Amino acid sequence: MPSSSSSSSLPIRLHGIVGHPLGHTLSPLVHNWGFRHYGIPGVYLAWPVEPGRLADFVTAVRVLGIAGVSVTIPHKTAIMPFLDVITDRSRAVGAVNTLFWRDGQLVGDNTDVAGFVRPLVERGFSPASALVLGCGGAARAAVAGLRELAVPDVRVSNRTPERAEGLRRDFGVEFVPWERRWEFGGGLVVNATPLGMLGQNEGLSPMPREALGPSVVAFDLVYNPYRTQFVRDAAAAGAQVIVGLEMFFWQAVEQFRLWTGRTLPRDEVWELLRTELEG
Repeated sequence: MPSSSSSSSLPIRLHGIVGHPLGHTLSPLVHNWGFRHYGIPGVYLAWPVEPGRLADFVTAVRVLGIAGVSVTIPHKTAIMPFLDVITDRSRAVGAVNTLFWRDGQLVGDNTDVAGFVRPLVERGFSPASALVLGCGGAARAAVAGLRELAVPDVRVSNRTPERAEGLRRDFGVEFVPWERRWEFGGGLVVNATPLGMLGQNEGLSPMPREALGPSVVAFDLVYNPYRTQFVRDAAAAGAQVIVGLEMFFWQAVEQFRLWTGRTLPRDEVWELLRTELEG
């Protein structure tokens, strides 16, 4: 592990995650481990901030010189007007999940897209078609990533068609009625819904098992639990699977790089995360 002696006299730089409610987040575990690993005098905290206090929070970021912020629900879109610069990728997604400083300006970026794309690129997956289930921020990041990968046939499905209209309009994707989602014959299926998430949705899957098979690549954006019902069903049906922890990991890697210029070591951080999720 790199020595921290050279940076021990430097002031501690504040980082953290803002959202409401925050609940259990793995981000402090990852980033504080990274600071220790590289001997960086930094700390990463959790800041539950109600929507009505968001403007005050951004003012505090500026006044205190907070070095980096992760942004989560419900602030990913609401925070954009308070920033100096919005990256092209964030504009495409319509959401910001990362704040960092560049040339004295507070920049909003979106590392969820990089987190989504990286597992597909590493596997050499180049699907001809993709079905994204859901229409929230995670779904928008997935669709933006699929557009970056030049996937020719991208469709979205959601229980409420009206809520998917913005996604369909902004990205020019086809809408599939929820009751017909199981007709998707093969390619990439992305779960960007809360179905399967720890809590009241645990044990639920957004896709019938009989709609999954060897011709499908199942990518679940839910990362807690580590193996969701969707992932288990897909694996049992012979589909290739990508667990949600991969997207979380790679978006965190990109955040850490923006803040520190360093790359989190994959094996150690992956083991750290799996141990936390699997107890």
